[in-house]
Amino acid sequence: MTPRLSRLALILAVLLLAALAAGIAATWRAASEEFTGILDDDLENQTTLLARLLDADEAPPSRPALEHLLRQAFDAEDEDALWVTVHDLRSGVVASNRAEAFPLVDAGAEEIATRRQGVGWHGHQQRKGRLVVQMLRRDDLHGEVRDEVLEDIVLPAVAGSVVALALLGLFLFFAVRPLTRLSRQLAERDPSALTPLALPLAPREIADLRDAINHLFERVDDVLARERRFASDVAHELRTPLTTLRLALADEQPDLPLLRGETVRMTRVVEQLLVLARLEQGHWRQRFLATDLAQVGRDAFASWQPRARAQGLSLRAELPDAAVMVRGDATLLRILIDNLIGNAVRYCPAGADILLSLSARALRVSDTGPGIPEAARARMMARFERLDRKSDGLGLGLAICVQIAEVHGARLSLSARADGASGLVAGLILPGPEAS
Repeated sequence: MTPRLSRLALILAVLLLAALAAGIAATWRAASEEFTGILDDDLENQTTLLARLLDADEAPPSRPALEHLLRQAFDAEDEDALWVTVHDLRSGVVASNRAEAFPLVDAGAEEIATRRQGVGWHGHQQRKGRLVVQMLRRDDLHGEVRDEVLEDIVLPAVAGSVVALALLGLFLFFAVRPLTRLSRQLAERDPSALTPLALPLAPREIADLRDAINHLFERVDDVLARERRFASDVAHELRTPLTTLRLALADEQPDLPLLRGETVRMTRVVEQLLVLARLEQGHWRQRFLATDLAQVGRDAFASWQPRARAQGLSLRAELPDAAVMVRGDATLLRILIDNLIGNAVRYCPAGADILLSLSARALRVSDTGPGIPEAARARMMARFERLDRKSDGLGLGLAICVQIAEVHGARLSLSARADGASGLVAGLILPGPEAS
C-alpha cells in the first residue's frame, strides 16, 4: 500500500533528527579530541620553553626567587591555573607556584599525572641540564571546555533543525493542500462533466498536473463530440434511404433498381463518414510519406476521363512531367482530387470545360459550369450542404476535402474564375512541396 505524504514527512523528520544527533555526536567527539590535543601541545610547549629559559641562567636562582617567579607567571588562583614545579637536581632545590610541589619520581619521564582531592591532573615533564620542569593542568578543565563546545554546537544545530522542520511542514502543507483540493474536485465531479479544473495559486508542478488533466478533458470531450457528431450524421443521412427501403420492401413487388440505388447511397454515406471520422482523429498523420502529387493527379485524371467524355465534358490536365513531392498520404490526396473533379463532373452541363492543373505550390480544379455564389462558398464546405437538394450528392465531398487539406497543413479555397467567365476554381494551397 502506498504511504501517505504525511507519513513520509514524519519518516523524513525522524531521519533528519537522527542525522542531526549523529552529526552533533561526531562533531563533539572530533572537537573534544582536537581541543585536547591542542591543550596538550600547548602544555608541552610551555614546559619546554620554561625549561630552556631557566637553563639559560648561568647561576640558578634561589628557591624564594624561583617560587616568586613561578607564582608571578602562573597564578594558582586562576580557574585554568597550571601546576608548575621546578626541581634542581644538583642543589636539591624544589620550587612551585602552589603550596605543594609535585614530586619527582622519574627524571626521564615525559608525561606525568596524579590525583589530588578527587581531581585528576596530567601534564608534561621536561629535563634541561640540571633542571627538571613539571607542568600539569586539571583534567576537569577539558570537560568544561567540551561542555562549552557542545553547547555552542547543539544550540545552533537544534535551532536550525527546528526552523528546517517548520519550513518542511509548511512546504508539505502548501504542496499537499492543492493536491487534496484537486483530488476532491475529481472525486466530486460528475462523470459527464469535462469542464477545466480550477486550481488557482498552485505550485508549478501541480499546475502542470492540472493543465495535463484539463488537456486530457479537452481531448476526451473532442473525442466524444466527434462520436456524437458521427452518430448524428449517420442517423441524419440514413433516415431517408432506410425509410425508402422499408416502404419498398413492404410492397409485394419491390422496385429492385430503387433498392439497389438506396443501398449504394447508404454505402457511400457510411464510407465517407468513416473517412471524416478517421481524418478528425488524426490517424492518417502517422502514415505520411514523401508522395508525388503530380502522379496522383495523373492517376485521378485517367480515372475520370472516360466518365467526363461520356457526359460531353472536356476534361484536361496541365500537370508537370517532373515529380512534385509533398509529405502526405497518397490515398487521401487521391480522395481530395477525386472529390474536386467529381463535383465538377456532376454539376457542369454538357460542353463545359474542366481543367486539372498543378504548380509548385497549388493544385486547382477549374470549370466553366454554373459555379457557386460567393455568399454560399464558405457554407458549401460544411457537412451535408448542397446547392441542389434534388441532386444525388451527399454534401460530404467538400467537407472531406477541407479535412484532408488540414491534415496536410494545406488550405482549400473556392473562388471565381480569374477571366471573369462563369464557373468555379477549387484550389489547394500547399505548405511547400519538396523537390524530388
